Amino acid sequence: MNKLLKNTKDRKIKKEKYRPGEKNSLTDVKGVKVGQFSLQKDIQDKSGRQAFVRTGLTAVLPYPMDREMRLFLGCSRVNGKDEITGYEVLDDFCYLNSPIVITNSFNVGRVYNAILSYGFSLGRVEIWPPFVIGIDDSYLNDLRMGFLEEQDILKAFHEATETKVEEGSVGIGLGLRAYSWKGGVGTSSRVISFGFGRFTIGALAASNHGHELSLTEEKSASRENQTRSGSLTVILGVDLPLVPYQIRQITSSLVACLPLMGMASSRSDSINCVLFTTANAMSMEEDGPEVFDYQLLDDSLLEEIILAGSEAVREAIFRSLAKATPVGGRLGRMLETIPEKELHNLFQDFKGRVAE
Repeated sequence: MNKLLKNTKDRKIKKEKYRPGEKNSLTDVKGVKVGQFSLQKDIQDKSGRQAFVRTGLTAVLPYPMDREMRLFLGCSRVNGKDEITGYEVLDDFCYLNSPIVITNSFNVGRVYNAILSYGFSLGRVEIWPPFVIGIDDSYLNDLRMGFLEEQDILKAFHEATETKVEEGSVGIGLGLRAYSWKGGVGTSSRVISFGFGRFTIGALAASNHGHELSLTEEKSASRENQTRSGSLTVILGVDLPLVPYQIRQITSSLVACLPLMGMASSRSDSINCVLFTTANAMSMEEDGPEVFDYQLLDDSLLEEIILAGSEAVREAIFRSLAKATPVGGRLGRMLETIPEKELHNLFQDFKGRVAE
């Protein structure tokens, strides 16, 4: 029997900010873990050329990976330039049963294979398709030299934690660039309450966007730097009892509003927005249930979820910039942390605030 959840009394949509979760992190959603691996080294190739490796991965484990489970999931994209493995399958069937990993485009295949190895080592039968998002970190990173080893990828999975997520120039964030300053990884969460329960919305952002929106692009900058498009990748986890069409509505709304908030250029930047829910989980042990009972939120509540989610996403992006540390890399390039004044020009609602 499926149950429709409605609010117990009428109320207006909140205008004030929603309260962050205890850790202000994607890991505030119970059962979600995040693991990261950073690869930073300076080497010489066979020709003697100096190469700078500034890359890594950030992995979201949405539930205990030794369990045979499926979670409802939805994806929305704009200017889809980044590679996402299994996207068509995930978009069609709307369920997730693997980690979600963000890495650079040259390491997508290696991470894909490592996810399969990880699942098989846990005795998993169904961990396909591996969900890997490949983004471009070549501004600082020498893509040809920065290959991840399977043991390092597996280490990120095994050491994934439910504690506070490290932010800034770490994991996939090591080589990222945003608004011509140092980009990175950031996370945040919001708590939302209805008459029937209290829920958490967590967000993790990989900021590699806003290259055309730079506030301080020098006139002498090369044509490559002026026109190069970037990408913004957002992963949201919730414990709200959503179903696929509602998840799609939320992700599409968030993707549409991000450029309006100045978070990405709708003309050039690609946006990847992924949302999964730990509620309505489907156990696939013993070949899965014959009948799947689930809860369903009333559609009238989606607007408030979108507002709370947009707050979490916006702060995750803010933190990805505020927590980033300077990194030098390929071709002698150096990216500094965005100055506080410019950070607050981008995030007027966080004026005077520095990320904890």
